[in-house]
This record gives sequence, structure tokens and C-alpha cells, in this order.
Amino acid sequence: MLRGAGCGRTSYYENSSTVGSVLTVLRSGSVGQANQSAESGKRSPVGLDRALVGPVLLFHVLTRGVVIVGLWLAAKWSGRSFAAVATRWDGRWYLRLAANGYPSQLPMQAGQIRPSTAAFFPFFPWLTRPLMSIGVPFWLAAMVLNLLASSAAVVVIVLVSNEYLDRRSAQLLGCLWTAFPVSAVLSTTYSEAVFTLLGALCLLFVLRRRWILAGLAAALAGATRPPGIVFAGAVGVAAIVAVVRRREWRSLIGAAIAPVGFIAAVGYIGWRVGRLDGWQATEHGGWHSRLTFGRGWLSWLNPSFWTTRTEIHFLIAVLAVVLIALSIAALALRPPLPIAALIVAGAFLAFAFGGVEMDSAPRVMMAFFPVLAPLAVLLSRGPRAVRWPILGLGSVLAAVVGGYYFAFAPISP
Repeated sequence: MLRGAGCGRTSYYENSSTVGSVLTVLRSGSVGQANQSAESGKRSPVGLDRALVGPVLLFHVLTRGVVIVGLWLAAKWSGRSFAAVATRWDGRWYLRLAANGYPSQLPMQAGQIRPSTAAFFPFFPWLTRPLMSIGVPFWLAAMVLNLLASSAAVVVIVLVSNEYLDRRSAQLLGCLWTAFPVSAVLSTTYSEAVFTLLGALCLLFVLRRRWILAGLAAALAGATRPPGIVFAGAVGVAAIVAVVRRREWRSLIGAAIAPVGFIAAVGYIGWRVGRLDGWQATEHGGWHSRLTFGRGWLSWLNPSFWTTRTEIHFLIAVLAVVLIALSIAALALRPPLPIAALIVAGAFLAFAFGGVEMDSAPRVMMAFFPVLAPLAVLLSRGPRAVRWPILGLGSVLAAVVGGYYFAFAPISP
């Protein structure tokens, strides 16, 4: 039985019951009723509980409506078309990738590699092509896809969270995810909705010991975004535990499948552009991605020159500090080992690199949603009259931030 931070469930993972008096408040908020669940082999892979996920799904749909209205108002006030706003920044690269594919060779200027679609993985734009083939424009196809994917993702997020948190905290974690400050990317032409759905499915299947399904979900996540390799790592960690503790050799099949998507995406891009290191070269030369171990964030926390760009960077750096603190607190809740590994590796991958990734790190962390568990636990202890206004304000903030970034901001989210 899982005891650590939540309700008892049949699981591969067995946790300790206490972590010290410092965490008493957090942990007492997450301890739920010890509901017995059916044996893993006798229940469906997902096991949908409508009473558990229904309110969260409704909140998600309402929040998406608020965000889309915010994007529409921002488009109107900025003088841009709604389609231009929805496909701004990374969206235009996905549009090029969906319409034209990868270049036959990497673009160069003055001997330097230029930004190109070779930095983007193919699975998300491929999913938009069926709708595009019947005349639906890319921006609308991607928005429809993301509405479906994000709705499914929030359901799976709640199910994953309910494996080690109590029901209320699991529900609130889903609400916090959909009201995350940069969650407008779930309603534009970005890949975060699909990526988070696949990653959340991977975690759910791991926790329920559906190894082949977990490996397949991780592989597809790896073909969607480069950080998807972290989910492959989570499957690998879980497989090691399963073999050591229970001689569950089947888990190694899932672990072997998990990194295939990432490897295939990198290989496919290299084949299309005519050089095996096409993706890596574009990330390094075109997008200036380098391992700096967080030195860039520290410089952003000291804005010596206050321009619009540095003010935005300062706010992003503050959000980064908050997310790192939440990652530490999430680990203190003693989640299942694969989730703990995911938090550590995900935070490192998001915040240890310089270059363009520094702007995108907060939205990268959306896929590593267990970092929001401490906030969900604390919020679950508050009165309903406090919880819902906070979540409502979060939805409005997500709309404002999204409208600003996609219609007005000088740098991408």
C-alpha cells in the first residue's frame, strides 16, 4: 500500500509514513481516506472516476474559455489577427513544419547555423495534418487538437495525483495546472498540451505497472518535445525498482521502448537535413542552447538596466525561483520514486540551460506537473470560499499573461 503523501493504493511503490515535523502541515493536508482499489491486473489502465475528474474538467474548459477570450481581446487591441496571435513565436515554426516539413539542409549565415524548424520535434505538427488535409487552417487545427489534448491531460493529471495524494489535493493540482500563469500555451499552437498528456499517461501507466503502455507513452512524449527524454528516464527508474524488488522483468520492455521516440525524432531530423547532428547543431548554433547550470537565471535576478526585456526576464527568473522551491517541497512530500526522479531531472533540464530555453523553462515545467503538489496540498486545507477565488484569479492571470505574450511581448513565452 502507498502511504507516503496520500490515500492508500495498490502500487509498485512503498513509501514511509513520516518525513518530520517541518512537513506536518503539508503532509496532513495530503493524507486522504485509505480507499482500497482493485488489483492492478483487474482494473482498466486508466480507471476513470467521473466524480473525481468531472469538476476539474469543467474548471479546465471554463478556464480555456477565459484564456481564449483574453487572446481575442489582445489580438483586437494589438491590431493583429487572431490567427496571427495564436501562431506567434513557436507557433510559426510549427506552422512551417506542418506545411513544409524540415529543410533539406541547415540554413547558414556568415558561417553560422540559423534558427530553423530542425529544432522542433515532429509529432505535434504531424497530428494537425489530418485536419489540415480537409482544409482546416493550421491555427484552428492546432487549437482544436490542443483543446482535446489538454482536456484529456487534466483528467490524467488528476488520476496520477490521486495515486499518492488525497482526492481534494489531486483535484486542486489539476486546477492549478490549467490555471498556471503561462497556460495560454494550452490554447494556442504550442505542443505543451499534447506533451503533457503523453507524459501524464506515462506516469499513470508506470504507477499502475502497465509497462508497455508506459514505454509507448514515453516514446511518443519523446517524439513531441526534447524534454520528453525525462519521461523515458522515469520509466527506467521504475523498471529498475520493479526488477530489484519483484523480479518484474516485463518492466524492462517498457524501459527499452521509452527512449525510442526521442532517438527516432533526432535521427529523423538528422536524415532530413542531411547531417546526423542536425537537431543538436540547430539547438546549439541556432538557438544558443548551452549548459550553464543556472548562471543565466542569477544574472536575470539582478536587473541593472530596466528595459521592457529585462523586466520580463526578471519576472521569468522570479517564477523560476518559485518553481525550484516548489520542486524541493514536492520532493519533501515523498512522492513515488519515478515522480521524484521526474521532478529532479525535469527541473535540471528546464533551468540548467542557457539560451532560448531560459525563456521557455516555466512552460516546460508544466509537463512536470507534480511540482504543483505542495500548492495543491496547502490549498486543500483552506476554505472553499478562498480556494475558488484564488483559482478564478489564476485563470484571469493566465489570460492576461497569454494575451500579453502572444500579442505584445518582445520575447517569446
